[in-house]
Amino acid sequence: MPDGSGLARWIDAYPMCMPAPPPGTFELGLCMAGAVSAGAYTAGVLDLLVEALDAFEAEKARRRAAGDAPLHDVRLSVLGGASAGGMCAALGAVFLDAGFPHVTPGADDDAKAGNPLYDAWVRRIDMRHLLGVDDLADGELRSALDCTVLDEIVEALVDQRGSMPNAERSWLADRLAVVLTLANLRGVPYALKFGGEGFAHFMWRHADYMRFGVPKGLGAAAGTSGMPDETVLDRTRPRGDPLRELFKAVALGTGAFPVALRPRVIRRPCGDYEFRALLHPRSRLAEEPGAPVDPLPIWAEECRPDWEPDAPGEYAMLCVDGGAMDNEPLELVRRALAGWNGRNPRKGSEANRAVLLVDPFPNKDQPGPGEEAGLLKAVLPLFNALVRNARFKAEDLALAASPDSYSRFLIAPSRGATWRAPGAIASGYLGGFMGFLSEAYRHHDFMLGRRNARSFLRRHLVLPMGNALFQGGRWSDADRGRHLVRRTPDGLEDHLPIIPLFGRLAPRPDAAEDDAVEPMPRWPAGAFQAKDVEEPIRRRAHRVAELVYDQFVVGTLDRIARENTDKIIASQSWWLRGPLRLGRRIVEPRVAPKIEEVLRSAPAQYVTRAAVAQIAQAVRELDKAELA
Repeated sequence: MPDGSGLARWIDAYPMCMPAPPPGTFELGLCMAGAVSAGAYTAGVLDLLVEALDAFEAEKARRRAAGDAPLHDVRLSVLGGASAGGMCAALGAVFLDAGFPHVTPGADDDAKAGNPLYDAWVRRIDMRHLLGVDDLADGELRSALDCTVLDEIVEALVDQRGSMPNAERSWLADRLAVVLTLANLRGVPYALKFGGEGFAHFMWRHADYMRFGVPKGLGAAAGTSGMPDETVLDRTRPRGDPLRELFKAVALGTGAFPVALRPRVIRRPCGDYEFRALLHPRSRLAEEPGAPVDPLPIWAEECRPDWEPDAPGEYAMLCVDGGAMDNEPLELVRRALAGWNGRNPRKGSEANRAVLLVDPFPNKDQPGPGEEAGLLKAVLPLFNALVRNARFKAEDLALAASPDSYSRFLIAPSRGATWRAPGAIASGYLGGFMGFLSEAYRHHDFMLGRRNARSFLRRHLVLPMGNALFQGGRWSDADRGRHLVRRTPDGLEDHLPIIPLFGRLAPRPDAAEDDAVEPMPRWPAGAFQAKDVEEPIRRRAHRVAELVYDQFVVGTLDRIARENTDKIIASQSWWLRGPLRLGRRIVEPRVAPKIEEVLRSAPAQYVTRAAVAQIAQAVRELDKAELA
C-alpha cells in the first residue's frame, strides 16, 4: 500500500476552506468569459480596473500621510478566464505588476502603444494578418486562419515586459493565481470501479485548466510552487525556454477557437492530475475531513487517473478553446478564493470576497431545432448542444437565484437603456469575429469596456453600509456622503462602493459625470467595408484550396480516372482499344490541366464569395445599429 505523502501535499496546498481576509480587506477574483474578438472589451474593463485600484491606493497613501480616515483595503488574488477572456488573464499575468499608461479618452499614440492591453487587442490583432499564408509555408493546413501573428504578439509582449518598470501595487496578491481553461482533446482517463474483480466503468475528463502562480515584480525570486499542479511563471525566460513555450501554448490554446484558430499541444507532468479529482465538494475528503491518509486509502487511490501502466512522466495533450467546455469558469475562480469546499459569504452584511464576471456576450442564443431536420442538418445543432450542456452549471444557477447574494457580480456591455440594437459591442456581430475586421471596432469596444467598468464600480460593485468593511473608523461621514449609492426606493439599505473612485475617475456632482469622465464612444458605423478584405480572403482561400487539392484530391482523381478509363477501354472490341489508348494520351495533357484549374479555383471562388457576402451582411447590420 503506497504512503499518503502525495495526498497530504495536495491537502496542505489546497485547504478545504481558505482563511477569511484580514479585517477591513475585501478580496476579489476576476473571471473573464469567452469573447472571441470581444476580448478588446474585456481588455478595456481590465485597463480601467487597474487605473481605479491605483487611484484608490494613491488616495489611501495621501490619507495615511495626513492622518485622515484610512478607508479599507482591496486585494485582487485570482485571475481566471476562458478563450479570449483567458488570453486577457494571460496578459494580466504578464503585466498587472508593471507600470504602463492607461488609454483614457483622448490618449495619444504613445499611450496606446505603451499599454499592453490596448496594444495586443486593438493595435496588433487584425483579420488581414489572420488571412496571411505564412502558416502554410510547410504545406500543412492547421487552421482556417493564419495564427503566426498570434505567436508573434505573445512573444513580443513577453519581451516587452522586461523593459517595463515594476509597479508597487499593494492591491495585487504577491502570488497571483491565474487559472486558464482548456478543452483537452486527448482527455484524462478515470476508472469508476464497482464490486467484482476487474470490473470498472471508464470515463474521460476533457474540461481542463492550467494554473500559474505569478510572483509580484520581475526581481522576485520565482522559486518553486507549493501547489502540486501550479506552475510558477518566470517572465524573464528567453524565447524558446520550455517554461515560456508552455505559457505561450496555454495562452494561445485557451483561445484556439475550433477550426478557425490553430490547436496547441501542451505538455505537463502527469502528476498535475494525481489527486485533482478529490478536491471537490462532494468527494470523500469533504465527507470525512481530517481522516487519516497514510497509508493511502483505497478510495483515494481509485480517484487517481487511470493511466496506462507504461504512461510517461510527461503528459502531452492537444488543446482547443477553453470556452468549448467551460466558458465562464466561475467555479474555478471561486474555489481559488474560498477553498475547494469553502463558501464566500453571500449576505451583504457579511460579504468579504467576491467573483467579478466580465461577459461580453450575455445575450441568450437561439434555441436548437424543435422539429425533425434530417441527418446533415442535425450535425451542427448536436455540436452546439454538446458545448452548451458542457457549460451548464446548476450550482451557478442556484446561487444566481438568491436575491441577497453579494459574492458575485457581472460586468456586461451596455450603451444605455435607449440602445435597441442586438448588442452594444461591435465585436458581437459575425459570431463574435467582427472585431477582427477593423481597428475602429476594437477601439470602440475597448473604450466601452472602460466606460462600463467605471459605471459598474460606481453603482453596482457595492455593499450595504452596515458591512464591517466600512466600520471601525475606516470611513468618515464625509466619505459616506460623497460615495453613497442610494437603494432606499427598493426598500434596501443604502450602499457604498467596494472600490471607490478617486483622482480622474472620481464622482462628480453634475448629472453627466459619465460622459465627462469616460464618454460614450462613437458607434463605428461606416468604418469598414467588406471589399477591404476580399483580396486577402481570396488569396488565402486559393492557397488552402491548392494544398487540399495537392494532398487529397490530385492522387485520388488521377487513380479514379485511370481505373475507369482502363475499364472502359478493356470492355471495348480489340480493334478499338489501341485508338482509345492513343486518344487518351493525346487528350489527357490538354484536358487535365483545365480540370485541375477548375478544381483548384472553384472552391476558393465559392468560399470567397460566400465569406464576403456574409461579412457584407454583418457590416450592414452594424451600420444600421446606430439608427436603431
